[in-house]
Amino acid sequence: MRPSVPALDIKITRPDASGLFPRKRLFRRLDEERKRPIIWVSGPPGSGKTALVSSYLETRKFPCLWYQVEKGDADIGAFFHYLNLAVKKAAPRKKKPLPPFTPESLPEISRFARRYFEELYGRVKVPSVLVFDNFERLGARSTFVEVIREGFSRLPRGVNAIVLSRIGPPPVFSRKRASNRMGLIGWKDLRMTSEETEGVARMHGKRKFSGEAVRDLQRRSDGWAAGLMLLLARSSMDGIEPQNLSRRAPEEIFAYFAKEMYDRMGPRTRNFLIKTAFLPGMTGEMGRRLIGYGDMGRILSYLNRHHYFIEAIPGDEPSFRYHALFREFLLSRARREFSPAELSRIRTTASKVLEESGHLVDAVSLLREDGDWEGLARMIQAHARLLVRQGRGQT
Repeated sequence: MRPSVPALDIKITRPDASGLFPRKRLFRRLDEERKRPIIWVSGPPGSGKTALVSSYLETRKFPCLWYQVEKGDADIGAFFHYLNLAVKKAAPRKKKPLPPFTPESLPEISRFARRYFEELYGRVKVPSVLVFDNFERLGARSTFVEVIREGFSRLPRGVNAIVLSRIGPPPVFSRKRASNRMGLIGWKDLRMTSEETEGVARMHGKRKFSGEAVRDLQRRSDGWAAGLMLLLARSSMDGIEPQNLSRRAPEEIFAYFAKEMYDRMGPRTRNFLIKTAFLPGMTGEMGRRLIGYGDMGRILSYLNRHHYFIEAIPGDEPSFRYHALFREFLLSRARREFSPAELSRIRTTASKVLEESGHLVDAVSLLREDGDWEGLARMIQAHARLLVRQGRGQT
């Protein structure tokens, strides 16, 4: 049974860009990246990927074909059916039908895809842009990805493909990257600057925010667009300045993390996340000592590449830290999912790992939170002399 018309419209229609803050810094970046045929934009949920590209296309007045990828597109016949509809929407005056996909096309799908996209590109204006949103919804080895790769290999000059995804390009696109035919815009680029935070806040509240309010919004959201909007919404709802919000994140943010990420993970991954959240920052070795198994450096690198709100900090041994709001969410989950005795054991182990790694202040904070006064006294006796010698007697 085919989906209803509204659902179909959403699938092949560019989202409305009215009322969005124009991120001119990234507009210029997209202008530069358009020198390459393919642009891959990746970042965590709520990082503003779709809003950025939709507002960019609206501002630059580029014709576009917008396609929202769904799991049903794994049926490659369904994909070509809906892509036909998207092409008709983008080029309504072109009446000649595109090559029809039939079961006989499947054994030679690469050849069919090349011929199909060559004819598709002959129907679009120059310049124009093809956008594939939510690309991560299909696995990297699916027939769909192979078809897209073949289609992108036929992009003519003046026509760009923009892919929006929560993860970076799969291996099948490695040659595109190596040959400099693919531009990349990632989470570090998408993070909002203080100036952008102030601009969004002003548009949202239709008033001037104090410097203190902007700094607090930037610190708490850490450049995450969805987090900023949720903080602003709560501030507006409660009628107070953002810096006067409760120190705890609004419930809406926690619900967002739960729906978009946490509830979709397996129990082993969830267990890893909520336990390592007790470490303000960590190396792979610190994570291994806390959890007690596995190659934590590899796991942390994987989480960073797939934008699980974890940031990699370069060094001789890379270290990692969670986004402040995501860490707050994980710690709240830990309090919900672990018994008091289990929480105490985790804090004790995490404190020991931090102490052994030289992070004494963070180790002490965990002992104080746990009410472990004996452990705190031991740590003072063990390290006070060194701290005083370093001029850190107040600590």
